Amino acid sequence: MPSDDREHPAVSPTAAEPSPCAEPTPRLALVRTVPAVPTPRLPAALLDDGADDAALDRAFISAAARYWHPVARSRDVGQQPWGATLLGVPLVLWRPVASNGVSALVDQCPHRGVPLSAGTVDAEGRLRCAYHAWAFAGDGRCVEVPQQPGRRIPDVVAARRVRVAEGAGLVWACLVEAADEARPRPRFPEIEDRAWPHHVGAAQDWSAQAARQVENFCDIGHFSVLHPDTFGNPRVRTVEPYPVHRDGDTVRAEYRYPAVDPVAEPGPDGRRPVGETHFRYRIELPFGVWLAGAHGPGSVMFAVSAPTTATTLRLYWMSAFDPAVHGDGPVDGAALQTVEDRVWAPDRRIVESQRPVRLFAAHEVHRSFDALGVAYRRALRDLGFAPTPAPPAPSHPASGPRVSLVRHLR
Repeated sequence: MPSDDREHPAVSPTAAEPSPCAEPTPRLALVRTVPAVPTPRLPAALLDDGADDAALDRAFISAAARYWHPVARSRDVGQQPWGATLLGVPLVLWRPVASNGVSALVDQCPHRGVPLSAGTVDAEGRLRCAYHAWAFAGDGRCVEVPQQPGRRIPDVVAARRVRVAEGAGLVWACLVEAADEARPRPRFPEIEDRAWPHHVGAAQDWSAQAARQVENFCDIGHFSVLHPDTFGNPRVRTVEPYPVHRDGDTVRAEYRYPAVDPVAEPGPDGRRPVGETHFRYRIELPFGVWLAGAHGPGSVMFAVSAPTTATTLRLYWMSAFDPAVHGDGPVDGAALQTVEDRVWAPDRRIVESQRPVRLFAAHEVHRSFDALGVAYRRALRDLGFAPTPAPPAPSHPASGPRVSLVRHLR
């Protein structure tokens, strides 16, 4: 039988055999395969499924938990419960009557999970839960269960104690034990040791990551752009090169800037006086900044960005003044607060608008005037605030048997 592997015309199987003189039946065109259109490369913010953010947050919280952070101003904590949040952990603070210090517990009753900050402190300085009136001592031990008077209370019935300390007008907390902390609490000697006249400003809550705020505070390039109504000099935008040094737990830099006097009246030309300001930065890793010169010669400002969560912060700040320069009289805190509110407002607006929120999710360009910020980012990476990249997966052939390149000899 003849072979049937010849091509067949695209006609109906019942069609008549064409005559030699008839027009040939057109053959069907072969379909040309068009390559698939590649998926457009969308911004990461549109593709993010949250997995990378979760890893970044875990690294941030794990690293930050090993440090001391402020959780309140000292003046705000008295003999009644004061609630605070640190790295997503709710805390309750109070001053027991028998102690001059501050006690801190995780803000959760071990009985039924009610916030202890909703309770009260009794005449003996014990914190009583609002639900069943269980009483807790400053170390977290439950010392009274009214529903079972006279019964021994097991040691496991306790709220978790949190380490606290006071310094520079702030209450500081650390979520890990002393053996696990990364460094001692930062000290501000101008206030703690030298007793300079000072003012502790009002705390501010920002919807931003603590590292973003610190980087903004140390950003020299934005002075003339963002702060022309206070200290910024819009006539001088050039930033000259400046050295940056890393020294253990600190990152340092100095810069001389022709700042405008934010409180002076404008002159006949409508301009306020300009004077050279010698800014000296010392970043106390991870989130504290010591800054000399912000309020003139002989002044020191402290700003500490406390991470309430991995992506939010509470900002604490204070300023101290050398009595040899400014005298030993009290600081006009109200006037200082007014000026700083005007300075902080545009900073907060900008930092809260930055995307991505997480510093180490960003792929950003840098210039030489970003030297202090770049050094700060490197220091945070060294301290574990960014997850360690996973090693690349081994490559495998797509399919089919592997072909040996070895020539076999007979």
